Formats: sequence, structure tokens, C-alpha cells
Amino acid sequence: MTFGIFIFYFILFFIFFITSRKKGEKINYKTIIIIPAILAFFLFLLSVVKIYFIYKILLVIISFILILLTYWHWGDEIMKWFKK
Repeated sequence: MTFGIFIFYFILFFIFFITSRKKGEKINYKTIIIIPAILAFFLFLLSVVKIYFIYKILLVIISFILILLTYWHWGDEIMKWFKK
């Protein structure tokens, strides 16, 4: 059951990333596979770990802030990695 949650979210994000690209744009498989897998794993952890709802919201907010700060600092290197 728990692995099914991960697969469900992975397929959902995979479809979202496939359909959100522009027509004729080259498919970057790193973006199409890695980012949905990370997001699906994060939502999988939130659904499996038995903690109070408010702590899940705080975890999402703190994670978003950390990702945003990381992108501001390492944004150019991250974009170069995804362009390869």
C-alpha cells in the first residue's frame, strides 16, 4: 500500500511534467524523471509518517524556504546541470 502511494504521486507528477512542456521542445529526461520522483517521495513521506497535520504544513514551508534559498545561491549551477 505504501509503495502504491509513491507510484500514484510519481505518475501524477510525471504526467504533469510531460504535459507542461512546450510543443516541439526537447525532452530533458533528468527533469522528467528526477523531479517527479523527489516530489512523489516527499508526498509519500508526508502521507506515511504519522505526525500532526500542523507539523506537516510546517515541514512543507521549511522545505520550500530551503529549496528557494538553495536555488538563489546555486541557481546557475543547477540550471547548467539540467541543461546538459
